[in-house]
Amino acid sequence: MDLALIHKVTVELENDIVGGLISKIFQPLPRELALKIFIPGRGDRRLVLSADPRLGRIHLTKLRTPNPPRPPRFCAYLRAHLVNARIVKVSCANDDRIVTISCEARSQESRLKIDLILELLGRDSNIILVDADRGEIMDCLHHLPNKIDHNRVVLPGTKYAAPPPNPNLFVAKTSKLRPAEICASCLSDEEQSSCQGSVKKKPDDHDEAISFNDCVDNLYSNLLLDSLLENFRRKIAKPIRMRIRGLANRARKIENDKQRLGKYIEQARLGELVKTALGSLRKGLSYIDVTDWENGTTVRVQLDPALDPVSNMRKFFAHSAKGKRGIHITEERLAQTMEEKLALGELLYFIEEAETQEELESLSTEVNQIAHLFQSGVKRDRHEPTKQRKLAQSYLEEMSPSGFKVFIGKNSGGNDFIIRTKSRDGAMWFHVKDAPGSHVVLLSGLDQIPQESDIAFAAILAGRHSKMKNARKVEVMYTDAKHVSRVRGGLLGQVRIKKYKSIIVDLEG
Repeated sequence: MDLALIHKVTVELENDIVGGLISKIFQPLPRELALKIFIPGRGDRRLVLSADPRLGRIHLTKLRTPNPPRPPRFCAYLRAHLVNARIVKVSCANDDRIVTISCEARSQESRLKIDLILELLGRDSNIILVDADRGEIMDCLHHLPNKIDHNRVVLPGTKYAAPPPNPNLFVAKTSKLRPAEICASCLSDEEQSSCQGSVKKKPDDHDEAISFNDCVDNLYSNLLLDSLLENFRRKIAKPIRMRIRGLANRARKIENDKQRLGKYIEQARLGELVKTALGSLRKGLSYIDVTDWENGTTVRVQLDPALDPVSNMRKFFAHSAKGKRGIHITEERLAQTMEEKLALGELLYFIEEAETQEELESLSTEVNQIAHLFQSGVKRDRHEPTKQRKLAQSYLEEMSPSGFKVFIGKNSGGNDFIIRTKSRDGAMWFHVKDAPGSHVVLLSGLDQIPQESDIAFAAILAGRHSKMKNARKVEVMYTDAKHVSRVRGGLLGQVRIKKYKSIIVDLEG
């Protein structure tokens, strides 16, 4: 917000909320506060104070934003000191983007004067609670210790000092501009374009009825909703990303074990070479040179001097047997790890592609259940997640060139649903190879054979509903649905394929 616009908004706030009581305090975003203010005789107002570098602002809003179930540290501190406090003054510094909300809180013995200060300084924006009588900082959103990159200390218990003046700021002459016009002049081109052209509307006679607070609220609403959506997206994606990194580390360790066991298996050949030379061996030898009967070369075999010749031979065969047993176990563990990693990658893909709060909330239910399984180690009830999901909205339906129905999962629940309920005898299953994406089912019967155009159509849909959607050509796996099985006790939408074919499709064609 420009300094001129901050002055205009502050004047309106002075006339509107002074005398009001702060009834509730929320912190919907890490750097944003919302104060619910009760105005006697006029009802409630909702005041936004944002110290975000991109969305820094102050204004009244009609937007109701979701709030965390537990208040963050600074929000809890403000609730303890500002709830039921009365606002006595709202002022703005003449030469800087600093707004002070002066409050009066009643204690058992006296009245405390407290200032809530919003500093809109770009990257250094902050919200500070100050004891007005002593000029001492009570707490602040961001603690700034005495470091080289800070020219002042902002810490609880220290004296509050205003930031040094910025000579590049000045108050523009905007008294003759209407609210829509001043907003258009004070917001950057990026902010205006993000607000879907609200400031491009031609002002009419009704603009005078719009306050500066309303105008700023309208302009920033879309930016705020996008920020809330992205913040929620990061929150629910965090445990999935951590689990995927853990699975990648596990896969690397299993691969190392597999290589080590592979070397053990090779020791059977050394045992055979030692076996041919048992007559010339004796206890105490550390090595023996034996001729390899396959290629006629001489091979030096390391021995254990503490063992007799037969024990040395048996040791090589025992290592080989151990390697054969272990290699089978490691291959199973590696396959299970990669299956889970792919299933979680698909869930993460759906989280990244979600466009609405409702879609993310639906996915967060699955994320919470997965996080609980990670901690408890208990196998999931395969049908439990589907009971809570709106299955009718979890998949898309298309029609192939020959008139066959094609189902595309919109999320992990949709993937599981179409595999469980739509796959029947003769149906074909599609999925992009080695990348997260939607499951696609081409519904046909035993007496109905899909044409090549139908297969290509379904494969293109699988590619376009995957993480590879921006690539020109992708490889898509497809197989009869009878070769696709859900993993017992696995993640929602996790499947195992017995055999498949693949096709290369052009997504731009």
